[in-house]
Amino acid sequence: MSMWKRWPATAASRCCFISRALAGLLLVILAAGSAAAERGTGAKSFPLEMDALMGALTDVYQPGPAGPTAFPRTVDYRYLAYDIARDSLREETRSAVIPRRPQRIIPQAIGITEILWAICPRQRIVAIHQSCKDRRFSFIAGQLPDDLPTYGTNDAEIVIGHRPDLVLPTYYSDENFLHQLQRAKVPSVRLGFFGDLGQIEEQILLIGRLIGEERNARRLTDTMEEKIKAIQAYAERRHGDRPLTVLYYDNMGYVAGQHSTFDSMCQLLGVVNIAAAKGIKYFKQVDYETLLQWNPDMIVVPAESTFDQQLYETRILASATAVKERNIRKIPSVYLLSASQYLVASTNYLAGLLYEK
Repeated sequence: MSMWKRWPATAASRCCFISRALAGLLLVILAAGSAAAERGTGAKSFPLEMDALMGALTDVYQPGPAGPTAFPRTVDYRYLAYDIARDSLREETRSAVIPRRPQRIIPQAIGITEILWAICPRQRIVAIHQSCKDRRFSFIAGQLPDDLPTYGTNDAEIVIGHRPDLVLPTYYSDENFLHQLQRAKVPSVRLGFFGDLGQIEEQILLIGRLIGEERNARRLTDTMEEKIKAIQAYAERRHGDRPLTVLYYDNMGYVAGQHSTFDSMCQLLGVVNIAAAKGIKYFKQVDYETLLQWNPDMIVVPAESTFDQQLYETRILASATAVKERNIRKIPSVYLLSASQYLVASTNYLAGLLYEK
């Protein structure tokens, strides 16, 4: 979504990921490990060298003339929202009036912050959600200045105090937070759900239009397309007689189905996310008996947990293909939570897991 389980103001995210309940669940999962997973490329072999790829997705901004349309401007955009109660998406067309080129921007999600960090002068970002400085969730946590102000999910007063000329909340932002911004007459544009690479690119281009950085937004989406094609070419050379079947499974028993960023990664690589193939949407708990019945070639689990060992030692799963062939792979949760251009890096990581020797 983002969708991945988007936390806490981002994945999702899936959306990243997406719901507050799932965000809480994610914290339980991450707490199973003692520390954030290392990003390092170390002994792992990826289709694209990871450090160079991360640099290409991060260092995009180039100064230049303002976009083709002057301010003030009206930006029409497609808005998607995930309805948790109905387990469905709704779509509408919205318009945002931007009176002048924003110079004091505050994003309320990790993914939005990662996009802004790549496409606009960084001094225009005047505050960020506190989760952006957490390496478990944010790809740019190590780059953010110590003196860049942070705020919590419901800290509307702090946000208002920074005198922003544009706040970028999301479809899952707290309604009271949004109401306080409205009462204070703080300009804001609420961004919607996105769950695959195309929808993330759509959001990047929208943000570029909102802040007057269309050229840099397009430069970022072009980079994403170029890198994905290279990763896909690598994967195609390694496809066997039939597509691999893959399942994301966490230690709370949740699998990632349709409209998750994990499913998007699988589609990009030409492998079958077996949960999606079985009709699972978003996230759902399944038991060991179901896992055994589905019998995927590979199971992917969070790197911060020891869930792989638990699965290997579970007697009922002894005959499962991934268990017998020791084919349970671990991926750092930051890659699973990707809700920005770094979905490309996540796909690169998953390809490395799928095809490592």
